[in-house]
Amino acid sequence: MLKVDNLRARYGGINAIRGVSIEVNDNEIVAILGSNGAGKSTLLKCITGLMKCESDGITFDGNKIPSSPYEVVKMGISHVPEGRQIFPNLTVYENLMVGAFLRNKKSEIEKDLKHIYELFPILKEREQQYGGLLSGGEQQMLAISRGLMAKPKLLLLDEPSLGLAPIIVNQIFEIIKEINKEGTGILIVEQNAYKALRICDRAYMLDVGKIEDTGTGKELLEKEDLAKHYLGE
Repeated sequence: MLKVDNLRARYGGINAIRGVSIEVNDNEIVAILGSNGAGKSTLLKCITGLMKCESDGITFDGNKIPSSPYEVVKMGISHVPEGRQIFPNLTVYENLMVGAFLRNKKSEIEKDLKHIYELFPILKEREQQYGGLLSGGEQQMLAISRGLMAKPKLLLLDEPSLGLAPIIVNQIFEIIKEINKEGTGILIVEQNAYKALRICDRAYMLDVGKIEDTGTGKELLEKEDLAKHYLGE
């Protein structure tokens, strides 16, 4: 579905991404793992056109990905950025409608909105509340839901567990699995390597802008050197 070939990018004069190649197949959950500064968020921004980069090719469903973020969303890719970045002065409902701005079939939008409220009942309760008044966990749920309202085939999640209490993190990861079961591919960037490896089909370990290892979640969890470096075991 998504193929990135030999991606290179600079950030503040530093080679942030150095020849990274990854693939995401239909209906997969693929994790990009690594420590702070490894280039994880930069990689997602390059895919969605939020940062300039060089590459031998970035394709989605066999078609070259455009440089405009607007056109990337039209192709079927939604990006849920690090730090949520919901609109604090818009209500929950209005934030969700922003996610659906490229769609014009009202009946389908209403159907998907109803499903969002089934996935995240708290958002239904907070429907007319301003986004800025939500808790961190509720804002993360809203950010994911806003991305889903674009009806993506591939959802890019950047640090969805960042700054959240463990019980909320567990809820978020359960919802991510549910979203994937319903047919949406997931490319997730996470510092919480243990959580991500438990749910992903495959993972790439990114270190200082390069892929250092790759494999299934189970394979990487069983690697002793990886456990010591990323999982603190």
